[in-house]
Amino acid sequence: MTSPKIQSEMAHEASPRVVAVVVTYNRQELLPVTLKGIASGDQLPAAVVIINNASTDGTAEYLENLEYSLPVDIVNLSKNLGGAGGFTVGIDRALVRHKADLIWVMDDDTEPTESTLSEAVKAWSNYRGAHGEHPAFVASKVEWTDGRDHPMNTMRTKFGASAAEFSRARVVGARPIRSASFVSVMMDATVMRREGLPIADFFIWNDDFEYTTRLAHGRDAIATSQSVVIHHTKSAGNTDFNPGPRFYNDVRNKLWLFCRRRTLTPLEKFLYGGSTLRLWITTVLRTDDKKTYLTYLARGIKDALVPFRSNDEVLRGIYELEFPRFAQQWREQNSQQEENPPFSVLMSTYAQDNPLYLDQAIASNLRDQTVRPHQFVVVADGPLTPELNAILEKWESLAVSEKLTDFTIVRQPENSGLASALNLGLQACKFELVARADSDDISLPERFEEQLEAMAGTNLAVLGSALYEVDASGQKELAVRKATCTSLEIARVLPQRNPIFHPTVMFRKSAVLSVGSYEEVPGAEDYWLWARLNQAGYGLKNLPQPLVKYRTEVGAYTKRGGVQALKQDIQVQKRLYRGHVVSAPRVAQNLLVRSAYRFIPLSLRQKLFRRFFTESSVASNPEQPQSKEK
Repeated sequence: MTSPKIQSEMAHEASPRVVAVVVTYNRQELLPVTLKGIASGDQLPAAVVIINNASTDGTAEYLENLEYSLPVDIVNLSKNLGGAGGFTVGIDRALVRHKADLIWVMDDDTEPTESTLSEAVKAWSNYRGAHGEHPAFVASKVEWTDGRDHPMNTMRTKFGASAAEFSRARVVGARPIRSASFVSVMMDATVMRREGLPIADFFIWNDDFEYTTRLAHGRDAIATSQSVVIHHTKSAGNTDFNPGPRFYNDVRNKLWLFCRRRTLTPLEKFLYGGSTLRLWITTVLRTDDKKTYLTYLARGIKDALVPFRSNDEVLRGIYELEFPRFAQQWREQNSQQEENPPFSVLMSTYAQDNPLYLDQAIASNLRDQTVRPHQFVVVADGPLTPELNAILEKWESLAVSEKLTDFTIVRQPENSGLASALNLGLQACKFELVARADSDDISLPERFEEQLEAMAGTNLAVLGSALYEVDASGQKELAVRKATCTSLEIARVLPQRNPIFHPTVMFRKSAVLSVGSYEEVPGAEDYWLWARLNQAGYGLKNLPQPLVKYRTEVGAYTKRGGVQALKQDIQVQKRLYRGHVVSAPRVAQNLLVRSAYRFIPLSLRQKLFRRFFTESSVASNPEQPQSKEK
């Protein structure tokens, strides 16, 4: 029995699960105002996480006796960790324990209004980025108690934002921004899973700036004036010129940000750095207590020479984070696997695909397998040709008449790219094990049987294999692409190149979702995913035997050369560098090698690739089972 076709809108029908996070320290008189505002909204969060930062004013007693209309998760810390540490703990709980889709954070002097959350969710839900993605975060408009814009928390419009970014933001009544304040910002948990937690060692000041610029690096982010909060500070002024002891935190944290983080581009570091330097000079010149402020400045510079501590070190003995250890917990839970577990196949197709290839690909991954999948998910990435639609309808019908499997078609109204299509398809996958398949490649009949056997009783998150390079017909084997097999070898090779062939993998859905799933990185969506899984501590492995026939079309090696290919290399290396997968020297080395490869003669390029990454293939065994669909 096949499931009905799924439209892309259906994947977003369910309201996203919003979890609010409030960090409080010695503001017992204001905290009830914050909590009342949250509970009085026209849209309510699924839960409220409250982090009490070792308050000494009776806050713990107030929270112990709290009667509240919403589910609350209260954490009383034994030590004040500052806003940075408090939000690190709160976000950790929201991601892991509450499985949030959106995380709405705010300070304990923030008062949400009736439509604060609903307007933020509305803007996030209706926004569509260049590849159909939602914004990394939505910042609220912050007003003081008299209705004026609060200068301390008014977000600047993004410098250098493109016309397309402004246009996309205007559709939802917003504007593009680069950073936001933790006074009130709603963040996409998928992006947060890709980027990790805030840095607890910042303690106060600039922790929100570092974290939100990290989330928005290479991604869209917006501020909407329809989502409004009231900030109950003592005055409506800006504290830049009279920060007190926090001047030390500003100096140290900004230097950590500029010198030790990769969240800002070189141009942004230059612009923000110049603005920051002017502010520091102005602060020292304006104060009557120059000696004290010069001491703060000197101490901040001195302490910034030492790297910030890891979150685990900062929180040791106070709170044990769960998100960074999610892979470890996951491995312990998945060490035992049932025999012959159910699994899904995930495939994406778009208008430029070859109908014959699609037909052969589906046949080889469904009817021709010695162990057939329990579900076959195909994402139609945008409108398809009549010929491609006919192929999908044929297999949808065959799946019923031949009782093959649950054949699920997921349709996106517009072509949004591979990452978006696979994420949408992954939502439709019913089972923990998911096998990827391309719409023009052929899986060998024993592929799934061998992968299931290899994954049984292990805690592997991803298992790929070697593959055959074949001609356009899919029959003539040209070479074997060798696989890097062990987890240790894969981790060693990852900074240099992609060691896992995407069309060959079988992975565990929960592991992929835990690191934020696929993200648009042209030509390297899979590479970036493997890198994040490896960083998180998941097991990745390849089988040495080829299990997939990979079509090498005429002109395939031509496409690997030239300026466009090098531009794509640069974008991939930038993404890996921002994600701390590669170092600056490694980026330089990788680009040097790739630059040479992209511009050498075509014949030499093909010879070099075949020499280093493939081995000769013997003629096809005439008894080897071939795809039944021609």
